[in-house]
Amino acid sequence: MRKNNYKNIDDFTTFALHKKNWYSICNKMSRDTLLYTTMRSLLLVAFTSLFMSAIAQPGSDPFGTEYNFDSTSYSDSSFSESVVTTSGPDPSMMPTTYKKYERFKPPMDTITDLITYIGVVPFTPLENDVYDGGTIDSLYWRAKLYLMKKYIKDYRQSKNPKDNVFPKDILVEDFKPDGENGRIIIRPTVPLYVRTNEFTKQQWGTITFKIEIRVKEEKYKYKFTNFVHNTVEKGTEKPIKTYVEYYSNTTRGFKGTDQILIAIDRMVKEIIKELAVIMRDPVVLDPDDF
Repeated sequence: MRKNNYKNIDDFTTFALHKKNWYSICNKMSRDTLLYTTMRSLLLVAFTSLFMSAIAQPGSDPFGTEYNFDSTSYSDSSFSESVVTTSGPDPSMMPTTYKKYERFKPPMDTITDLITYIGVVPFTPLENDVYDGGTIDSLYWRAKLYLMKKYIKDYRQSKNPKDNVFPKDILVEDFKPDGENGRIIIRPTVPLYVRTNEFTKQQWGTITFKIEIRVKEEKYKYKFTNFVHNTVEKGTEKPIKTYVEYYSNTTRGFKGTDQILIAIDRMVKEIIKELAVIMRDPVVLDPDDF
């Protein structure tokens, strides 16, 4: 049996009270520790859940999957119309594509295999035109005067018909109307200008060609053919004559030769337009010329 060392009842009472307080303190500490541990565990679980949710949730990407780039539409209240954005590859990421060069094809006579511009134009009188400008003689003289002014240097019209003749170096045939038809055929040589861009042009030698104009009552026919490009050899200045059909058929350096063909085409079409005006407007007669 355990021996008590208490001298009196007061010592025992004091010891009992201390022991009771000690147990109370220990029990309280145990409860506080358990509560702390529990709260810590709950907070850890809560923060873990929040962190995992934040990782799993996608961020707000203005160009992400929240938007359907195939048919996204949006509107601004300040505008009455809606703007539609469609999907498509980034042009900067696409490979460069080049359009295939298309060669210039001038009109070709299938019989002679020569580049030829040909057409028949009926006479169209002006409104209230009392002058009969569609007669064969009128059309012949209009065409002749136009060609002489255009291709004879320092030409001055003369009242003497003998003075209205083409120089021998360009004349091929001058057949006055005989009642059914008339014709003028000349072979001039003029500078050939090639447009390097929209505002500038350069002379690339000269071009020699044949112009043929035939007239009948109330109509005329034009024909441009036998084009020869005249250049000189660099260094020796030796003249070079090239039939332009070579430019049309060549398979090498055709981008440069096409520019020559385009320049010829532009020149011929300008002459055709001028002829249309000359052959339509009435001839103004001098009332003092009698």
